[in-house]
Amino acid sequence: MMGAGMGLLTQMKEGIDVQAKTSFFHCSDKLLDGLSKEIDEVLGAVAAVEWKGDFVFDFAGASRLNQAGYNLAFRAEFESRGWDCQPTLSMHPRLAGDFQKGFVLVEVQFGNSATLYRDYYKFQYGLANGLLSLAVLIVPTRPSQFFPSRPSSVNNMAEYAVAKDCLTVLPINVPTMLVGLLPEN
Repeated sequence: MMGAGMGLLTQMKEGIDVQAKTSFFHCSDKLLDGLSKEIDEVLGAVAAVEWKGDFVFDFAGASRLNQAGYNLAFRAEFESRGWDCQPTLSMHPRLAGDFQKGFVLVEVQFGNSATLYRDYYKFQYGLANGLLSLAVLIVPTRPSQFFPSRPSSVNNMAEYAVAKDCLTVLPINVPTMLVGLLPEN
């Protein structure tokens, strides 16, 4: 089913409004019902990360800024929910996801928009080889608002609108949940 659902997640965390857009592609209601716990955990991890222009995250003795900080914050949130980090899909070619629980594979993408195609390839490979039932792609909606102090780093950054266009137009028939991070606190 193309675009089986779209929604807006809004949760409160210590007075901070965290929001995300979600769209589903090629997902049946039965699939979504069967994976509702994992979907809720993904949305919970997204809601737990505080969004701000100059983001710093400290975890296990490491301090990271901006994109690296967000990646580490997501790692901490998914690990705390029992997700595997850097799961291997294939050794040859080397393919690894960001997080996986059961048959749900998550990619968080703050890289160049061309990296979306690598993610789509991982999703296709995972589905074709019985390694996933649902792919989750997490991207910003407006990169320049997520990283206002680093305008040069957001040129051609992967973002929700581009990912949604690709999932709508390209023959990527993998059940996918697209999460667009909204920079509204």
